[in-house]
Order: sequence, then structure tokens, then C-alpha cells
Amino acid sequence: MAKEISLQNQDLNRFLSDERGRVISYLRKQFSVSDDDLDDIFQESSMALFLNVRDGKLSTLTSSLGTYFIKVCINQTLKFLGKNSKTKPLFDDRRITNSDFVRDDKIAELYGVCIDAEEEEKKTRMELLVNNIIASMTDTCKNILHGYYWDDFSTSTIADMFNFSDANSVKAQKYKCVKKFRDKYNELKNKIYG
Repeated sequence: MAKEISLQNQDLNRFLSDERGRVISYLRKQFSVSDDDLDDIFQESSMALFLNVRDGKLSTLTSSLGTYFIKVCINQTLKFLGKNSKTKPLFDDRRITNSDFVRDDKIAELYGVCIDAEEEEKKTRMELLVNNIIASMTDTCKNILHGYYWDDFSTSTIADMFNFSDANSVKAQKYKCVKKFRDKYNELKNKIYG
């Protein structure tokens, strides 16, 4: 379930101050960018967050604000690296693949062709159920589940992002979170659908 976002300026400033060290540390480990450039990227990301909150573009979140903000910082870093790249590809080679992997959006599109309105309604109810369960979990579980299942981050990346000691700690915590999710899902599913 989505969370309402209503941050006052002092709350936003406190959040950014608290996140600065963690974000800079994470970006430093993941990207080859100077500290001065990291400062600029953090400032641009902070401004983007502020403008999104101010303009009402960020009124609800399905993840924690920390997870959302790290994604903004990653995007700003990638944008920065793209601007400073000496060579530009002539075409987007990410679209060419030799694997049997099908993109999620294309799977959803194909799935939509096959299901009827009743199935679509059931799928929507199940997605709402999943979102409600995730929203009721601890921030640690939300961050791990979103990072791993939605953002496709590795456990070592999640460990770096959320200050776990190592990837094995994330795996252990993920196991506990998935078990809690599964138990709650089965409990609610049985209540709703008998």
C-alpha cells in the first residue's frame, strides 16, 4: 500500500542530512566518480527530491523514502556519467539480446491479451493484497523486498545500501521477511477467498 508523503522543509533537511553519508558511501562503491562530483550529484538529487515533494509529484510511496532517494541518486549519477562520456553509441545496443529473457513489461502485455475481465480483477486484488502486506512490514523488510524483487539489486548491493554487515546478513534477513510475507499472504488469502 502506498504511503502518503507530507514532509516539511525541516523534516526533508533532516532526512537528507541523515542520508548523506550512506548515499555518498554507496555511490562511491558503485561508481567511479570523484568526491567533488559526488557532492554535486547529491545536491542535484536533493533538489530533485525537494521539487518532487513541493510540486506534489511525490505524494505517495510504495517503498521507503530512503529507497526512493537512493534510486534518484543512482539515476542522477548515471545521467552525470552519460554527460561526461567521451563516446556515444550510434544506437541503443541494450535492445539487442541473444538471450531467451523476455522483459517484464512485454510479459504483462502478452498476459493482458490472454486474460478476461474477471481474471484481471482477481490479479488486481492480489496485487493490492501484496502491496498492503509489504506496506505493513518493517522498513528493513520493505527495503530488502523492494530492492531484491522490484529493483533486482543483488544482496551485496542491498547490504551496501542499507548498512548490513555483508550479503549473507541480507540473505538471512530476506529469508525471514519472505517467510513473514508468505505467512501473512496465506492467512489473508484464506480469509478473503476461503
